[in-house]
Formats: sequence, structure tokens, C-alpha cells
Amino acid sequence: MEANDQMRSKTMTKFAMNMVALTACLFSWSASSLAQDADQPKPVAYKTAPKLVIAKLTNAGADVYDVRGKVTFTLTAANSDDSLVGTIDYTIPDDARQQIASLTGRPITNVPSTVRQTGVIANFQSGTGAPLIHLEISPMELTVAGANIRFNRMVVDVNGREGGPSIRKYSPEEVEVLLTVWTRQINNGRQARGVISRLNRAINGEPE
Repeated sequence: MEANDQMRSKTMTKFAMNMVALTACLFSWSASSLAQDADQPKPVAYKTAPKLVIAKLTNAGADVYDVRGKVTFTLTAANSDDSLVGTIDYTIPDDARQQIASLTGRPITNVPSTVRQTGVIANFQSGTGAPLIHLEISPMELTVAGANIRFNRMVVDVNGREGGPSIRKYSPEEVEVLLTVWTRQINNGRQARGVISRLNRAINGEPE
């Protein structure tokens, strides 16, 4: 009886030790996987904060209503001519949607609350820089549910940010650092090929 108890005790001890070893292996594998995931570059969809932009609802070329919507600019590419390419999203408030519906004879449910335009070019405002970087977008006209909305020059803002060891690569914070450095290079009359190249890698999630 005593021998059986000792055998059972040894078996349970061995089982417990095996479980501890297995748990340690699983923990190590999990930590390693997380570290590898963290090191993998991922595309950065950098979007500016929403900003009020007053557009004009037009009819036969005449302005008929002020559209007080908000615009965001999502960066998609950096160009060697110191311009940026991106996508704008413009939210249309309900009162303007009702005006569009009345103008076009469509139900308001057919008038979208957001309109999107890709391939938009933005330029750095002359002399801009930290702490608030201004990007200018040229006048444009968009068609929304059969109606035309005209935009004058738009300005969206990027927070200026200085670099440092706390800035994680492939992050929105890194994009702000790169844009800050870019404006500094422009203002000093210097080329920014390295900054532009790094910014495009961050946007596309390309490894260094």
C-alpha cells in the first residue's frame, strides 16, 4: 500500500513538473509571437482631425445653400515635389441633405451623409510648421446625389511632433514627426528625399 502511494506521488509530481514545463513553453512561444507581430510593419492610415469646412450647394452655377460639414484628409502618398496625396471624407449635415433632396427631387434617404474623393492633392501652406502644420487643398467640386457641392480652398491641420525614443515606428505619431521634419526641410530650402521615402514606407507598411 505504501509503495503504491509513493508511486502515485511520484507520478503526480512528474505530471505537475511536465505541466509547469509545458506552461513555460507556451508562455515563451506566445511572448515570442507577440514580439514578432509588434516588429512587423503595418500600413499607417493617417487621418487628420475633422475640421469644419463651409461648402456651397450650387444650382445652375449659382450658390443656393451653405453646407457646414466637416472634412478629414487621409494620407495615401508623399510626392517628391513636396506635395501629398490623400482621400478626403466630407460629412454632410442633415439640413444640407434635405436641401439636396429638395433640389434633386430625391428622397433624403438617397442622399449620403458622407462623400469621399480619392487622389486629392494637398500642399504645405507656405511657411507652415510645428506646432500646427497646415495643408492646403485646392478648390474642387463634387457631385452628391445629382447635386453639385463646391469647395473653395480647404485647409486641414496636422499636429507637429518632435522625434524621440518613445516614438514607435509605423505609427501615427511617427507620421507626424516625419511631416514636421519635412516642413522644416522645406522652410530651410533643403531636399527631403529621405523623409519622403520613409513616410511612404510607413504609409504602405513596407519594411526598411
